[in-house]
Amino acid sequence: MISEEELIRRCKEHDRSAQKMLFEKYANKMMAICMRYCKNQEDAKDLLQDGYYKVLTSIKSFKGNSKIDTWMTRIFINLALNRNRIGRNKYSHYEFDTKYEKADFDEETESEDIEAKLVIKALNELPEIYKTVLNMYAIDGLTHKEIAKQLGISEGSSKSRLSRGRSMLNAKLKRKK
Repeated sequence: MISEEELIRRCKEHDRSAQKMLFEKYANKMMAICMRYCKNQEDAKDLLQDGYYKVLTSIKSFKGNSKIDTWMTRIFINLALNRNRIGRNKYSHYEFDTKYEKADFDEETESEDIEAKLVIKALNELPEIYKTVLNMYAIDGLTHKEIAKQLGISEGSSKSRLSRGRSMLNAKLKRKK
């Protein structure tokens, strides 16, 4: 196995085998991100493909100031948000397959798996404005300032949407138990 630095260097040189290794190394993690911003597996696969194309065509701009998967995650999130923002939301159907969400966790118990599925289902039932902010804040770890900038809203709106989204999510989960 080659080092991450070597992998990135080779990807910058358009080495196909390195590009394939990069894809294979991070595909599960990026697919989980895609599933959070899409309503079904097919749309998530489209976003995954579009995201990797963007990663590979932009990798020369990667300066190494963060981990490669952090940089890639931002690309995938921005791509999903931009599609929503400009009205080309081809990632917005209503179906969900959770098998990619748990891809990195092999030792989950059945009850934990069921609980995760309930949370994901409830999250996908939220209005998009709340779901997006919840994803960005609670899962992707963005600050309200970063969310506000990405979505073109105020920090107060981000905080309000997070609070309202959490309340709605909690209410949905209480009804499902």
